[in-house]
Amino acid sequence: MRARTSLALIVLGAASLAAALILRPAGDTGPTGGGQLVFPSIAATLPKATQVQISSAGKSATLELKGQRWGLAERADYPIVESKLRQLFAGLAELQLTEPRTANPSEYDKLGVEKPGPTGTSTLLTIHDGTGATIATLILGHRRVRSQGGLPEAVYIRRPDDAQSWLAEGAVPADADPQSWLVRDLTDIPPAKIVKVVATTGSDTLTFTRSGAKLALTPPGDVKLDEYKLDEIAGALSSLTMTDVQKGDLPGTKLGSSVFTTDDGLEVTVTLSKQDKLLWAGFSATGKGAEALKQLAGWAYQLSDWRQASLLPTLADIKAAEPEKPATATPAPTGTTEPPK
Repeated sequence: MRARTSLALIVLGAASLAAALILRPAGDTGPTGGGQLVFPSIAATLPKATQVQISSAGKSATLELKGQRWGLAERADYPIVESKLRQLFAGLAELQLTEPRTANPSEYDKLGVEKPGPTGTSTLLTIHDGTGATIATLILGHRRVRSQGGLPEAVYIRRPDDAQSWLAEGAVPADADPQSWLVRDLTDIPPAKIVKVVATTGSDTLTFTRSGAKLALTPPGDVKLDEYKLDEIAGALSSLTMTDVQKGDLPGTKLGSSVFTTDDGLEVTVTLSKQDKLLWAGFSATGKGAEALKQLAGWAYQLSDWRQASLLPTLADIKAAEPEKPATATPAPTGTTEPPK
């Protein structure tokens, strides 16, 4: 299903539900209340959205529709988690006014609906269509804390051009942190499929080949290896996720590269670099199944530091720990001592 069509169905469904709640018969007192929709006509316009801007406390995330895919402008239009955007749109369509609150600007910060800036807790959400026209804009403040369970969520809100603030029923997951929107999954190749790993760091190369159910160093050498760390190498491309991304070449200093080969002929090359204390990785693939990984090419991915030992192992990484030596007994003192007087 196309991205725009999918989002449109979510919005229309949410708006229909909200309208039904408002028009329910008198005496029907469900927990959702019966306030006026914050944006009564948004169901007709949200499907036309092509840009979502979210800013809060110096952070900003700009989501843009390019063709049939939503991406994050702050990361060169890298794909975002579209299910999270659908939740935002649905929440906005369902949002209902319940109680008017302060119209005094000096009191806004208590509700978190002050004018967004480098400091403060308010979040400014603005949605535009393809012509640049504004579909909706709203300041989102603190969530209301409910001491009683089973009650719907609520949030303080204010329109940027209106002094009146409100308590609104509903939830709008508008996160201004760009990293929170990124699709983090990179590869998910089961450990059992890895039959060979060749890791090159400078002039040193380690080769691991599958021997039965496990990888083994080839040639074996006379160093005792940690079996658990060998398993980590086999599982290095299983459920691999990133923390951040940027377009282009790897930043910093290159550390080396590893080639992971699967039992059906797929070869995945992982190149690592360090920039200050940050670990970055680049990916390329050839052979059967490489098409599924082509979207990883041309990007540099920030990974957690602990991934380095499994993606680019060195001999020091996989050596088994030396057994602890038994403690030496303290010799008994010699000679005699004077008895206490």
